[in-house]
This record gives sequence, C-alpha cells and structure tokens, in this order.
Amino acid sequence: MSDARLLYLNDVSRKFAGFNKENSPFVILGIPMDITSSYRPGSRFAPSAIRDAAQYIEFYSLRTGIDMGEVGFNDIGDVALHPSNVEENVKRISDVVSYFSEKGKIVVSIGGEHTITVGTATGTNADCVISFDAHLDLRDDYLGYKYDHACVMRRLSEKGIKIMEIGNRAVSKEELEYARKAGVPFITSWDVELLGYKEVARKIINFTEECKRIYITYDMDSIDPSYAPGVATPEPEGLKPTTILDIVKLIADKRIVGFDIVEVSPPFDPSGITSVLAAKIIMETSAIIKSKLP
Repeated sequence: MSDARLLYLNDVSRKFAGFNKENSPFVILGIPMDITSSYRPGSRFAPSAIRDAAQYIEFYSLRTGIDMGEVGFNDIGDVALHPSNVEENVKRISDVVSYFSEKGKIVVSIGGEHTITVGTATGTNADCVISFDAHLDLRDDYLGYKYDHACVMRRLSEKGIKIMEIGNRAVSKEELEYARKAGVPFITSWDVELLGYKEVARKIINFTEECKRIYITYDMDSIDPSYAPGVATPEPEGLKPTTILDIVKLIADKRIVGFDIVEVSPPFDPSGITSVLAAKIIMETSAIIKSKLP
C-alpha cells in the first residue's frame, strides 16, 4: 500500500475482536480524535476500548442469520492525527477512507468525536447521510469553531449531501431555522416512539429513494443514557438500541458505503457497557449490510 493517502495510517496491536481478515468486505478504521469535545472528553480512547469489547461478544447475528466470525473484518489501524488542527485531520480521514472506499470496501470508522464524520462521509463519496443523534449538529459554529462536533451535519449539508436525522431531542433555535431552510428532515426520539420503527423506516426509505451512496452515522448519545451512559454529551429520553437496529435492518441495502460509531467516552464508562454496546452495533450493522449484498 504505497498510495500517498495512506501516509497517516498507523497500525495498531489490538484488532477489532482480533480480526485481521484482508479479504473481508468490511474495513475497520480507528479515529481517536476528541479535540472539540465540549463536555466529557475522552472519545479518543474509544477505538481501543471498542476493539477490546468486541472480543467478548458473540459473532453470530440472530437478527440476520449471518455469522460475522466467518465474514470477519480487516482492521487497518488508526488515522494518525494532528494534535490541534481539526480541518487537517478531516482531510487525513477523508484521504484514508477514500482509498479503501474506492476499492469497494465498506469502511467502518470508530471515533472519536462526531466531527470525524465530515471526513468519513466525504471519503466514501456519499450523497446521503442518515444520522442517529440526540443533537442536530447543524450549528454554523460552536465556541468559534466551524469544524466542531456540534457543526458536523451543517458542514456536510453545505457540501450538498442530503441528510436525515433520527432520535433528536436537544436542539437550538439556530439549528431549527437552518433545518427548515436547507430542507433537513429530522424525527425526534418521541416521534420514533409514537410512530414505531416500521413507519420511521418507511420515511427514511422514501427520503433515500434517489440516493446512490448512503452513509450511516451512529452518535451513541442518540441512545438513552440508561443503555449508553458513557458518552460525551448524554441526553435523557433517548432511543432503544433495538429500535435503531430494527430501523437499520429495514433501510439497509447494497447502497450502504460505510458507517461510523462516535462519541463513546470510556473515562465516563467505568463498567464498559457503552463500549460493549458500540461493538454490538458494529457487529449487527455489518451483518445487516452483509445480508443485503449480492
């Protein structure tokens, strides 16, 4: 691998669930960045924590009948990041992701703060993003920064990428105004409960009807803190993990080009349960995608 885009790719000793299967359709990429975390930093430790947790969960998916132990993952390591330049890091992330995406791999990125999704989504050349998140992340800037975890969906929207958000319950007036102006639909966590996962999935399917390359991003704070306490910015009244996966099972198809898990903060997850849940979501989402491939 002599491509210049891999200049900032570092190998790691601990692989996701111990996997290093080069012919797998799934590439695992760690992105340990939490430069702009504003409440509970520590998501830079999440890639290693989630890799470790993945070793202790079963690989067989009852939801799909797929054995991810047979499919495996190719863990390519972590992106080497600049200590303070977020925009430079977004470029590095996009470069690494684009290399593997162009080879037809489904890139599974483990953050890190949500800002990484600007790099991962653009690196896959996605034209649509489905975001599970407590927050809209549509601020123009936050505390003076335009590349911030509170601005990630705004930056993607400005690039012409269609966005739909699910599970939101913590927003600002500025974000609501932008969502209406830019045509960014969102479904609150309360509406998900009211409508049910099948109706939510139907709305997403209609939204993505004309999409060619779909990217999914899981901010772990979309999940209720009772299931995922160890996140950077927890918000009560969140989604159930099963609800999210049931939605994804209905909406996923061969157009999914990648997904990420972000905002797990291991220092605030002493039991490790949030990292275990993140690893489970990676396993189940991969199995769902694999079940839809030709």
